[in-house]
Amino acid sequence: MAPPKRIQLCFLETACTGGYMASGQWKRPDDVSCTKDTLKYYTDLAKLADRGKISAIFFADWYAGFDVYGGSLDACLRSGHQVAHLDPLPIVAAMAAVTESVALAVTMSTSYANPYVLARQFSTLDHLTGGRCAWNIVTSWSKSAANALGFDDVVQHDERYEVADEYMDVVYKLWESSWAPDSIVWDKTNGLAFDASKIQKIEHKGKHFQVSGRNQVHPSPQRTPVLFQAGTSKSGTAFASKHAEAIFLNTASVAQAKDVVARLRAQAAANGRDPASVKFFPCIVPTIGRTEAEARAKYEAARAHADPVAGLAQFSGYTGIDFSQFPLDEPLDLSDSKQDLAIQSVFKSFAASGEAWTPRSLGMQMALGGLHPCPVGSVEQVADVFETWIREADVDGFNVASITNPSSWEDVVDLLRPELVRRGLMWDDYDVPGGTFRENLLGQKTLRNDHYGSNFKWQSEKVKSNGTNGAHSHDEKEAGISTSS
Repeated sequence: MAPPKRIQLCFLETACTGGYMASGQWKRPDDVSCTKDTLKYYTDLAKLADRGKISAIFFADWYAGFDVYGGSLDACLRSGHQVAHLDPLPIVAAMAAVTESVALAVTMSTSYANPYVLARQFSTLDHLTGGRCAWNIVTSWSKSAANALGFDDVVQHDERYEVADEYMDVVYKLWESSWAPDSIVWDKTNGLAFDASKIQKIEHKGKHFQVSGRNQVHPSPQRTPVLFQAGTSKSGTAFASKHAEAIFLNTASVAQAKDVVARLRAQAAANGRDPASVKFFPCIVPTIGRTEAEARAKYEAARAHADPVAGLAQFSGYTGIDFSQFPLDEPLDLSDSKQDLAIQSVFKSFAASGEAWTPRSLGMQMALGGLHPCPVGSVEQVADVFETWIREADVDGFNVASITNPSSWEDVVDLLRPELVRRGLMWDDYDVPGGTFRENLLGQKTLRNDHYGSNFKWQSEKVKSNGTNGAHSHDEKEAGISTSS
């Protein structure tokens, strides 16, 4: 049997004071989740991840909150679950300051963030982190978020991806087309800072966006941040196969993940990309012990503090279905539910689990890690699960979520990681210590030449006016690139 590929681990986190993948654990005396409104929480986490050679800390993020359950946010507020939600962008710069190699990935929505502002924010972050940043691209589906941001309702699913696709053209232009690689001079002898002839306005006039201007920030180490995405619907996979360099999978089983990975790699290849260059990171929520008995004891301690109603409130927010209408201990029947109200991948995970759920059992599952793989066992047993996913589903890494903090993260670093290294499943050190995220993920600083965004790389007005755009000319015309000095 051929040896499996070497994978990378990410920590899946959020700036919600109280918890993210698990509810109620803040009540434990050894849990620090209620200190997520302090910088120390994040710098401690960053230093632990850097010590453990973790590839990235991936921040999930959203606007407003989950107010579907019972028609309000009360259940989440009472349980301290996924509320008191800080903005991760200013946090990650501080995390970068106390680390050398771990990358920081931040979720931002194409539905509401202005593309010019976002391009500036990520260029800034890429500079401040030394090229260790990533953007998790999402389209927003929550009506409460739409209302909070001044809209009557969400844009329909497929149209959100149409908007997002044009949005990507705008930010690629700002990151890749506006400043030439050699536009930064800092010539002290001649007093020249930037070569104005090599800095160009981008002009975009599309269906959804109009932008006329230069990127405010000079080229950062990666220019374009590493691009994460998580869509698994038809529109989502089309978007991911075109734009994503790494894909966050919400898959409940190896078989489901295998299908999604194979389908997306095929679509990437159809887009002219090397399918191996798209990296897949399923979410996993392990409970790890030195022995199986120790792991079981940890799981029971977590179960004793878990809040199933908070878990139901979370699932209600994901799906748009108010689970407060169902008796807690009677079997669930969702056959009449409108799936257009739901995140499609969440329903797929629900169906793939094969469980006969009651609201209470579903809430408890959500309170202890959700509908993701949640292995409980010794170091060797959990490593076996990771290895099975690597071999059978062709994944490239894992987004590892925690039950309780910081001990869940410490178990990954101090118990699981050494076993994965021993098996040859994980690196002993970063490929490029202190390097950019893309160098450690894909082996180069900037976008690969077969990535759609590379079609937007800077070209001078003279070259374009002479029609000598080379291999990229058709794609750039299709993408609508226009620049003016």
